[in-house]
Amino acid sequence: MNNEQNMAAVKTAATINLLAGIWFFISPWVYRSSTVSNAWNSWIVGALIVVFAANRLFYPMIRGLSVVNLVLGAWTFASPWIYGYTGDTHRFVNSLCVGVVVFVLSIYGSSLEMGHPTAPPPLRTS
Repeated sequence: MNNEQNMAAVKTAATINLLAGIWFFISPWVYRSSTVSNAWNSWIVGALIVVFAANRLFYPMIRGLSVVNLVLGAWTFASPWIYGYTGDTHRFVNSLCVGVVVFVLSIYGSSLEMGHPTAPPPLRTS
């Protein structure tokens, strides 16, 4: 793929991660679990996914933003076991799906090579 295609792929992955983060943020209200003590995990992690995905969308050359979302995706996947809500099927499956989507798209986005813009020719000193 050329640089333009890589840029488009990074922006597409970041946009999907952004939407996944928004969904994860609002999911405690959708699943009527906003009063449960571990709902804060969805709010904080969802907001962080949104922030890093939005930054990756606007600054596609900064690969580290995808790496941070990769970690957040893994955390989202593991959170049902960490916070003990594997018995709540809707939230459990939601966390697994969002975690996998964010993790996989972040791996993909961080693996793409982005060429730097062409530098201007050096100044002559004679």
